[in-house]
Amino acid sequence: MHRLLFIFLLIFGKFIECISQPASISNCGLKLEKDVPDGLKLVWHDEFNEGRLDTNQWSTQYYSTWDFIDKTNYEAFKENNLPMPAMFFTDSTLVLYTNELFPEKAYWPSGRKISSIQTYDWNRDTCLSANFVGGYIEARIRRNASKDAKMVNGAFWLDSPGPDLKYFIEKGNHAIDVEGIRPSGQVFEIDLCEYLNTEIVLHGNVAADGTFKKNIGHHIVPGDFQNKWITHGMLWTPAGLKFYIDGKLVKEWWDPSDIKSPNHMMNLYLGIYAKGGKASMEVDYIRFYQWDLEKNNELPNGDFEYGNSLFPWEGSAGIEKEKVISGKQGVSIAPGDSIYQLVYLDHTQNYNVHFQACNTGNLKIRVENLKPVSSKVVGYFDAIYNIKPFFESFTLPFKTENDYKGHKTTVKVILINNSKQNIIVDQVMIKKRT
Repeated sequence: MHRLLFIFLLIFGKFIECISQPASISNCGLKLEKDVPDGLKLVWHDEFNEGRLDTNQWSTQYYSTWDFIDKTNYEAFKENNLPMPAMFFTDSTLVLYTNELFPEKAYWPSGRKISSIQTYDWNRDTCLSANFVGGYIEARIRRNASKDAKMVNGAFWLDSPGPDLKYFIEKGNHAIDVEGIRPSGQVFEIDLCEYLNTEIVLHGNVAADGTFKKNIGHHIVPGDFQNKWITHGMLWTPAGLKFYIDGKLVKEWWDPSDIKSPNHMMNLYLGIYAKGGKASMEVDYIRFYQWDLEKNNELPNGDFEYGNSLFPWEGSAGIEKEKVISGKQGVSIAPGDSIYQLVYLDHTQNYNVHFQACNTGNLKIRVENLKPVSSKVVGYFDAIYNIKPFFESFTLPFKTENDYKGHKTTVKVILINNSKQNIIVDQVMIKKRT
């Protein structure tokens, strides 16, 4: 009897732990799809199981970059008096839908009806979720519409924060009463899906006078997605963007000389709109993951323990399982080979990069501060170390470049083997200097 009671209390304790704090991959069973990179942990989510909207996480006053361009219903927006989204809850999902409760021209001049929620309050210039920069985001959604519905768009997307157009206007241009800060070629909006098919869209090119020119990326995923449960995901890194459908990689923009991903927080949106007829978007969950960083290390996979892949490291090297200083794995870099990784760090800060290495030869480490989009090197720190047969610790101090408030600096860490034999590396860490 006592044993059964103990088991019950143990299970109940685990249950309370799961519902009282944000879930992680390991402790609450919210697992990523199989093709998504290893090493990510859940940091923010909404499972929509409460039968009501969590207004600590979501705003129902829909506004976005496109509305701000022509000040759509601006006075109602400023008075916090925009129409509420039409929505209801099942026992485990949120349903956003269009209906006839919005009078013609009450919200959109065209009579378009929209129901949307977002994690950012444009009016208060406040992010209701955490200010995450980079990571993996996914939502499981089902979209549908009647045959007489027109202009249907069921979308899951990210938008630059307001409450103005500084991210819409490109850096160096002044238009629509604002000075732009977004580098040309960087996105201001990312759509993981649009319409009733699945169009992945990167919005970015804007003329000097503030006129939108064209998308900087567009990909239509083939298939029938209407009225089907689909998981739409995106990996957002300093090196680029990868898009997933049900865990399978379907599109990526991954060019080191043309990095489209933003180096600042983005807002999350879920919404459906249509003109005439009926349309709906049912949402099972939305989840945001980031790299599982340990011991205050700001470099993902610094211990090379994310399965048998080096990602997000890139370059030529192999997993080392025999000679490691901790954990189960390290990395073995062959003569003349190198590995590198791009990472977001706080701007204008002093850091150290630490690592352990062994075998005999020379290992060069270089830390570069990169310009957004082009990855042009704007400053670097490097050193060459004499590696001995046994593991030894090494440290290189560096400083990140200045950027706008709330933005991250993109840093490239490179390890180069200049020896005649393999160099084994483990425990690469980036930490702020205090």
